[in-house]
Amino acid sequence: MKTFEYDILFFQVKKQRDYGEMRRVLNERGAEGWEVITAEAGDYGYTTFLKRETGATKGASE
Repeated sequence: MKTFEYDILFFQVKKQRDYGEMRRVLNERGAEGWEVITAEAGDYGYTTFLKRETGATKGASE
């Protein structure tokens, strides 16, 4: 069975250029194997939830 690790990032977005920074960070994480599961908009920015597969596997009986 595949195993995953998770991370949460918050991006404060006040101006249009802030989206460029958000894109840059997410692209860096994507290059490291992270995938955005979902992103939620709030009053002050975006919270993104990421996951990536670990090298470990678990047996079906574990």
